[in-house]
Amino acid sequence: MKSALFILWMTLVSVTVSAQDFASRFLENHKPDGNLTCVTISPKMMEKVMDLDVDDEGKMMDMISKLKSMQMLTTQNNGHKYYKEALKVLDKNSDRFEPYLSFEDKSENFQIMVRKKRSSIIELVMLMCENDCFTIINFTGNMSQDFIARLAKSMEPKHS
Repeated sequence: MKSALFILWMTLVSVTVSAQDFASRFLENHKPDGNLTCVTISPKMMEKVMDLDVDDEGKMMDMISKLKSMQMLTTQNNGHKYYKEALKVLDKNSDRFEPYLSFEDKSENFQIMVRKKRSSIIELVMLMCENDCFTIINFTGNMSQDFIARLAKSMEPKHS
């Protein structure tokens, strides 16, 4: 009986570990790292923080209500190093994520990867590296193509 319970417990632990989102996986590898700052934002807080179009407020609120969480990891130091490490984590999990959008030039790198369950997008990972600053934004929930398009548009480079 004890061995059956132990096997059940180990199975549950492995399922829980495999269910971690990208930001949690990345942060797990950098626990002692004082350069990284992690912020987790609930959908309620996103409603208050996001800059909403008055004409389209209902649609955006509907999109936000389908999100489970948003995590943001940032650093102002060694951005290129962290960006490369994040790409390695994505590569290790290439069976889970697929490319959605990317942009690269001399001073900026930007990538969006998505994870789907059937045809629904359930996780979105944005990697941004500009100069020596690095950011991961990780959304979980049920996301529409329109939501992702709005996010991508808000992140477009603003060259003067």
